[in-house]
Amino acid sequence: MSTESILKVLIMAFAAMFIAAIAWWARKHPNRSKQYPEQVRMPKVVPIIGWLFLIVGLLMSLVSFGYDRSPVGARIAAVAIFLGGLAFVLMYRNFYVAPRDFEVAFRSVFGKEHLLPYSEIAHYSFQAMKGQPYLTVKSAEGVKLSLNIRAYDMTPLLRAIDFHKVTGHWPARTDVTAGGPGAEKYPSGN
Repeated sequence: MSTESILKVLIMAFAAMFIAAIAWWARKHPNRSKQYPEQVRMPKVVPIIGWLFLIVGLLMSLVSFGYDRSPVGARIAAVAIFLGGLAFVLMYRNFYVAPRDFEVAFRSVFGKEHLLPYSEIAHYSFQAMKGQPYLTVKSAEGVKLSLNIRAYDMTPLLRAIDFHKVTGHWPARTDVTAGGPGAEKYPSGN
């Protein structure tokens, strides 16, 4: 193996370890909104990558569109990188999830607000994608939430799923009265 090949392998291994360290840190420190602490946002690495792509795409666009003999492929790549960075920044800005005792509020990456009471859940499923546990929840009206339950603390929703498995119905505010039996396990309001 040449020195150049070894250097490439070492750089790739370092980059992989760096990305793994960032992912581990992001799981341990959820990104909560400062104004609304119940809302959990995407990890902060998402807008960092987005801004990096925006800057690189802008610089590539300036060079490729400023040079007369620039190939069309370079111009297309520059615009695609810029738009990809813009998509990452907008996804970060739009998305949040706020699990509560009787409902989950969330905003999709496209900016649409949803409030999904647990009593309206028609279907839920757990699946593993790329070694990560994902939960998908669908309401009777077609509202769908799918996310990695290791990256987002969905304890209230998981408790509601356990409640549904045991009782056969979803917890509602009327199931638990203040001070009544079960009030300590499922407190009212959030």
